[in-house]
Amino acid sequence: MLPLKSERLAMGLLVIQPSPFCNINCDYCYLPNRTDTRRMDHAVLEKVMDKVWESGLADSRFTLLWHAGEPLAVPRSWYEIAFEIINRHPKAKDSIVHSVQTNGTLLNDDWCEFILRHKVEVGISLDGPQAIHDHHRKTRKGEGSFDKAIKGLKTLQRNNVNFGVVSVISDISVDHPDEIYDFYREHDITGIGFNIEEVEGANVHSSLEKLDGTDRIRTFLERFYLRNKADGFPIRVREFDNAERNIVEPGWCHSPKGDYYNLETDPFGMINVDCFGNFSSFSPELLGQPTEKYGSFNFGNLVSGSIFDATSNESFRSVLSDIEAGNKKCAATCEYYKYCGGASPSNKYYENGTFDSAQTKQCLSTVQMPIQIVLADLENRLGITDGVSPIFEKSGPGPR
Repeated sequence: MLPLKSERLAMGLLVIQPSPFCNINCDYCYLPNRTDTRRMDHAVLEKVMDKVWESGLADSRFTLLWHAGEPLAVPRSWYEIAFEIINRHPKAKDSIVHSVQTNGTLLNDDWCEFILRHKVEVGISLDGPQAIHDHHRKTRKGEGSFDKAIKGLKTLQRNNVNFGVVSVISDISVDHPDEIYDFYREHDITGIGFNIEEVEGANVHSSLEKLDGTDRIRTFLERFYLRNKADGFPIRVREFDNAERNIVEPGWCHSPKGDYYNLETDPFGMINVDCFGNFSSFSPELLGQPTEKYGSFNFGNLVSGSIFDATSNESFRSVLSDIEAGNKKCAATCEYYKYCGGASPSNKYYENGTFDSAQTKQCLSTVQMPIQIVLADLENRLGITDGVSPIFEKSGPGPR
């Protein structure tokens, strides 16, 4: 079997799970096995990195994301050895951007020193004010995690560590854009991303299913955008930034074939590795998930094999075939395809039951709605009034 390399002959994201364990118990989490305290052996990490470099997919700069559990529940001493192993490769320091996604509850000054020394990018999960955050993000004792999370955020700020915030929009937050916006401003949070609570993995039901979620999400996004605009856009919002770039800079993220480049639909554009060396590709949310339709989403093991062993894996080939078929449906039926390249395969699978499908609630909320909101504002500022949303007035600053 000939190696099936990614379209760009490069891996853009390597997700490594140091442990599946998480010290809190968010009820909307998609990850299984969150009580499993086993961690990746350093010999496994060494094999994983050897196989990554040997694959030829790491020839350009890529992000190594420590995720898929609470990464800071693994001690710093483990990471000191892990980073030493990774940095043995002569290209490592120039090729790798380290990133960590954390719930923030374990952050302290020592972690900040490590983060600064190794230039690790930080994302912290925080859903908003305490009543909103604690509704879904609880400890294993059923207590809220807000106090520890906000303490972690203040620790980052005190140590001058740059960070972004990821907030999940759920039933408890979707009707409170003003409170959430004010919370961000009060705590000097300047970069955020909104994850809409999804049916995915272990989270078999979304709290938004009980509501008229789509319209409420649109109202939330419109109101948040207006509040941010009125203040001169002090907060960078991932979804609006992506929308604006797609509008004003067409072609910025296109593949060699001319289509929008979607890392999640590129066979080896994204590699996701669990603590035992098992790996998947495509969406990181697929890692370790059981499935009847496709068999295991683990496509091989990097201790005993190579990345390209996946090309002879029946499950991998079936997933890839259906992802490509689904993308063709998107291209044929959706005018937004050129701005997302088929959206997220994991959302297609968990929302629609198959990768061979098109529109999802996730792409409506994170691709289509932000583009519509930003485009309406741009058109309004330019005096193009046909079809412009009435929420905008011809005043105040526009997009950056």
